[in-house]
Order: sequence, then structure tokens, then C-alpha cells
Amino acid sequence: MNNTKERYFDELGDDFERFMDNYDVQRRCCLIFMDLLKDVDLKNKKVLEIGCGTGRISSEIVSRQAILTVVDIGENLVQYVSNKYHCEGIAADACKLPIEDNSFDIVISSECIEHTTNPVKAIHEMCRACKPGGIVCITSPNKLWYPILWLSIKLNIRKFKGIENWLFPRQASSAMKQSRMEGIQLSGCHLWPFQLKFTRPILQWCDNSLGRRLFPFMINYGIRGTKGGI
Repeated sequence: MNNTKERYFDELGDDFERFMDNYDVQRRCCLIFMDLLKDVDLKNKKVLEIGCGTGRISSEIVSRQAILTVVDIGENLVQYVSNKYHCEGIAADACKLPIEDNSFDIVISSECIEHTTNPVKAIHEMCRACKPGGIVCITSPNKLWYPILWLSIKLNIRKFKGIENWLFPRQASSAMKQSRMEGIQLSGCHLWPFQLKFTRPILQWCDNSLGRRLFPFMINYGIRGTKGGI
């Protein structure tokens, strides 16, 4: 994969937010902070966010008084978010993190691994950077829905031109287990396309009430693991 395509998000510049939907971001925030990490106090914890983008998830992390370090392959994105939230920023590929082993209490990544050349390797890198006893929490699209993505690209409905490497939830779980992660938990959001705005009240109820059971069928899934070895 060429270097230009890997840095596609950075090249979008001011158009980056065009690919973000406020409802989707809000539901992913709930999936991370109100579901998978609901029992975790981030205050004064060293948190590494991989794939910070324009800082939507970063904002939630900072609001919980964590000590944040952000990573993104896009240098402009890293500079923007680190300046905005007064945190450390590192421009790097998620598959090749310039971070020492066992460095962070919590690693969070939302909608990043699918835009890397090797999402399994990206998961391994996130787990490597996590301290023993620490937590890795990732959200990503479910490969079950990839045919819909493929069709939207072929019909020129989806304008995004970056890397698209989706995993099934079971593949993400397997990658975490290979990296000594224990107590794997999964949940999900969007049982059907959230673009059908009139169905969002029902869709949100499904997320909140059935995410832990229906995640294999949902468009986005979240996964959490605790690193063993303590």
C-alpha cells in the first residue's frame, strides 16, 4: 500500500469531518465509555489513543482527567489534537508504534485498525504498549457488513478512498488473545444503518440493551481486554 493512501486522512485536511457523523461518534463514545469501560476510572491514568483523527474521542478521554498521548499516522492531525488538548502527540503508523513495551495503563482506539495495512498487527502493537493489568479497548466496523461497503464503493456512493481492512469480531478477539489479553469483552452498536434517522430511537435501544448479545450482527463492534502477566 503506498504511503499516500496510508496518509489519506491527513490529506483530507478540513474535509476530514465530512466523513464523521455526529450520531455515529456519540454512539461509539457510549460503546467505549458507558459500556466497555464503564467500570474504569481514567483519572490520572496514562492513556494512549491510537488514531486520534480530529480528537472526537480524545475530548472524552481528556474530560475524564486522563494523562493522554495521541497517535495518528497523519502529522497534521496529531499536531492539531495535541495542541487543542495540551497533550503529547506522536505521528506514527499503528502497525509500528515507536513506544516501549508496557508503557500505558489504558489504550483506546476507535475506527482506526480497519484503515491500517494490517489490523491484526495493529492490535498486537496496542497490546504490546499496554502495561500488565492494563486495558485495551478498540472499536471497528464488522466485516459481516463489508459487502455493503464494497457495493457503495462500486456505485460511487462512498467517497472515502483510504485503506479498508475490516475484521470480524472473532478475529479481533483472537488477535487480543495472542497478545496475552484476558477477560475479553465484546459489545456493539448499529444493528442496521444509522443513516435511517427515523429508526434511531429503536437503534439506540438495541445498542444499550442488546449490544453484548447481538454484536456479531452489528455494523460496529467494540472489544476490551486486560493484559495478563501481573
